[in-house]
Amino acid sequence: MNSKVHSGLIRALGLGALIIYGVGDILGAGIYALVGKIAGHAGPLTWLSFAIAMAIVFLTALSYSELGSRIPRSGGVSVYVQEAFDRKWLSICVGLLLFSATVFSMSTLSQAFAGYIKGIGFNLPNWLDVFGFFVILLIINVRGIKQSSVANIISTTIEVSGLFIVLGCGFWYLFKSEHQAIAMSSEAMPGMVDIFQGAALAFFAFTGFEDIANVAEEVKQPERNIPRAILSSLGIAGVLYLTVSWAATAIIPGNVLNQSEAPLLDVVRKSYPAMPIYIFSLIAIFAVFNTTLLNYITASRLLYGMSESRLLPKFLQTVHGKYHTPYIAILLIFPLVLGLGLVGTLKELASSTSAIVLVVFSFSNIALIKIKLAKKKIDAKTFQIPMIIPWLAVILNVIAISFLPFRSLIPAAIFICVGLIISWVSIKFFPT
Repeated sequence: MNSKVHSGLIRALGLGALIIYGVGDILGAGIYALVGKIAGHAGPLTWLSFAIAMAIVFLTALSYSELGSRIPRSGGVSVYVQEAFDRKWLSICVGLLLFSATVFSMSTLSQAFAGYIKGIGFNLPNWLDVFGFFVILLIINVRGIKQSSVANIISTTIEVSGLFIVLGCGFWYLFKSEHQAIAMSSEAMPGMVDIFQGAALAFFAFTGFEDIANVAEEVKQPERNIPRAILSSLGIAGVLYLTVSWAATAIIPGNVLNQSEAPLLDVVRKSYPAMPIYIFSLIAIFAVFNTTLLNYITASRLLYGMSESRLLPKFLQTVHGKYHTPYIAILLIFPLVLGLGLVGTLKELASSTSAIVLVVFSFSNIALIKIKLAKKKIDAKTFQIPMIIPWLAVILNVIAISFLPFRSLIPAAIFICVGLIISWVSIKFFPT
């Protein structure tokens, strides 16, 4: 590696690859693991929880579309907040908050990967599963965005095929003449509070579209392609979520699905018993792998973008001379996720991560409001939305946070405090 060579990132991602990147990041392990927990709240109306979550997310996605078109630079929300408020401490804090959520999600997904590996008969020590998992991701990330994109396309194709298997088996089962879909009495139907609690949890399953903005400097024609990719990938994922969640809760009651560690596998097992279990387990492994791969890319580009914007030390923007990847940032992340992956658990990750990301999304919408109020001259090709959209998005994000369990808000509060401390130390003792 030649650390002295800094030739910059290369624009290797076209619209098609970017949409697949977004779909793969949004779908990921969320729907494979979370649909059962959401069904525990919303029962047969799980699809409505997903629809509400999608509507809330869509507003923020519109804001990210304009921000990504206006400011096509790596770094995402930290760059947007810096552009809007010119306050380094705030930009660093928000950026580190998103970074923390991404790293914790990666570490927790490594535990899911280890579980699925055991599910297909490989009884290796847990630490070896986690270590091997992150080593593979490290190699792919260092090798370059093209290699990462190829791995993403393959994994996304496989994980989407898994959802089509669920739908195919589910619809075949539901429309058999001797079967009737599960019906619940009116007394057993969930209330609006249950539906909104399910929606707050379902929000986690839609996160990932914002990662598109973090690879802006590796996208061809980012002003046009970033908005198209964000909205297209969110729409594709949303349709799949609505149909899969409806089919799953029509086949297995929500209270039963809630107890499952592999809800979609149970749906396939019940609707089509002849399906070999290992096939769907392998699909789930690819889903977890793909989500973590894209999170790794996001985390490294976030550090790179913050460094490039003079929010973090300059060495983090060092790019590999041959592979054109921010390898210092990639290597720095490895011990963090490995350490957390060896001690972390899956418990309550989704709701805690939802709380953190909702806070970050609120900052992004507020940043867009501030930028639009400044009325700076922009290119005619820039994607624009009405001012009411980011305002409405902030309000709905705050409402969504209020429906999360209080205990899940504690990690978000801790991360914010830690981010503020690191921001103060960084500015005070390590000015960039």
